[in-house]
Amino acid sequence: MPRKFIQLFLVALLAVGLLALTQTTWAQSIAANPTAAPLSRPDYDYTESNSCVACHFSMGALGDHMPEAVGMKFDTASNAFIFSGGGWRASVHSQSNFKSTQNTYCTKCHSPLQADPVSTFAIGGSKPIADGVVEGVTCAACHPSHTAAVTLGRRLGIYKWGMDKNTADAYQVIPEGGEDLLCLNCHTNRHNEGNAAFDLMYVAEVKCIDCHMAVNGQIAGTVVPKRAHDFKVATNLPFSCGVDGSVIHCHPGFSVESTAAFIPYMKDQHKTMWVPEKATKKLRSAAAYLSLWKSLEAQVHQ
Repeated sequence: MPRKFIQLFLVALLAVGLLALTQTTWAQSIAANPTAAPLSRPDYDYTESNSCVACHFSMGALGDHMPEAVGMKFDTASNAFIFSGGGWRASVHSQSNFKSTQNTYCTKCHSPLQADPVSTFAIGGSKPIADGVVEGVTCAACHPSHTAAVTLGRRLGIYKWGMDKNTADAYQVIPEGGEDLLCLNCHTNRHNEGNAAFDLMYVAEVKCIDCHMAVNGQIAGTVVPKRAHDFKVATNLPFSCGVDGSVIHCHPGFSVESTAAFIPYMKDQHKTMWVPEKATKKLRSAAAYLSLWKSLEAQVHQ
């Protein structure tokens, strides 16, 4: 057999072996480090939130709080991420783009990481953002990186438009107890001001996150509270209202059933969705709301 032929045969054999090894390694890598990318949408860019899921997934059970916060869980049967039905991906924050907000001015609230600090609300005062690349109010809009948190002392802050999100300088850190500053940076007014029950809560210093990001457990291996990230109230009972079965007991003695029936009377925007038209009325005092809630609780036990 000619020597040159033998050399070509050995080279070809080596190439086939390397290709097989590469494909096996690639397959093993995908199996060991699954990605959340298949759950993305064509009209948004979820690369940033997906990267958070991937990194925390590598931590095992100690990192499960992150996929949960984003709204995913890992299905071992299919070896893939699936939606949990809750979390950030089920929130308006992940779907905050409208055609009219797809520019570098409106993104200051609708997709902060893509905002231009010098853009203005004027003709020609901002630049358009292409279809399919808006990120929404994504993780880093509120949470500095682990590296930045070492300097800041906390993983909660207001992102400064146009800066490198991986640096501590890109955030105004939010102190303990000041969490409302983060919400009110875009939601400039507290909802339902002038409603007697809400006004009482605000006087009592009930914070936005107490109801809209309710504590529902602890992060594995720590004493750090774990919070809902879909920003919903009725969906997250009993935790969101602190009724029976919750972690923080704000309103012991009230059930999930009576509270679900009571919430529509507290929030006008839910009126036509949850109860018949004109069935909801604004009560005059916090005592009247409490009396109503108690009557609904009594009905549950009849």
